[in-house]
Amino acid sequence: MSEISAVSNLQSQWHNLADLDRARAVCAIHRAGTSLRALAKALNCSPSLLRHLLTTLHAPAEDRLLAYKGEISTNELARRARAAGARRVAKHREALELERALAARKGCRTICEWITSEGISGSYGESIVGEARWNLATAEMSRKLPQGAAPPDMPIGEIIKRSRPAGPVPDNAEFSSWAARWLFLWAYYAMPDSNIRLQAIDLALDIQGRR
Repeated sequence: MSEISAVSNLQSQWHNLADLDRARAVCAIHRAGTSLRALAKALNCSPSLLRHLLTTLHAPAEDRLLAYKGEISTNELARRARAAGARRVAKHREALELERALAARKGCRTICEWITSEGISGSYGESIVGEARWNLATAEMSRKLPQGAAPPDMPIGEIIKRSRPAGPVPDNAEFSSWAARWLFLWAYYAMPDSNIRLQAIDLALDIQGRR
């Protein structure tokens, strides 16, 4: 059915349709490319009314059934749809925060394992992680972070290896800054999400401070 015939068909049936059926028809025509403004003009109503109807399509199935039975109004159905949408957004946000927290803890473990594998003692570990954190925060604020990104399938061990500063390991006087630079680089490439990266480093800094 063409858009023109679909609009014409909806015009002829508009006053005999339940609000949810109106909403479904409006949704189909709008998705086909007709703007809500143009459709509202054809139906002799306002675009805000059509948006209100479209909101009801996002209500839970049980609430839509109640509306079909006439047990709740269209306004109440729209209110429940908005409430359900807010719950979905909150649930998604909670899931995202949990995912980030788990990723941060994993990043923290990797940092601590790296410190151990490099034979770095407790006091040096805290200093190195603290300096790397400062460098990352400063680079982010000044928009001077490293360029590029690691391939998504590259193992973290390979990222750490490739991020190692060139040249020999410095003597003790310069080792802390050299290692902090190394951590700065591999943490950036291994944890591209800034929130996860800083959380991981903060957790690692706390652990190193208690060693």
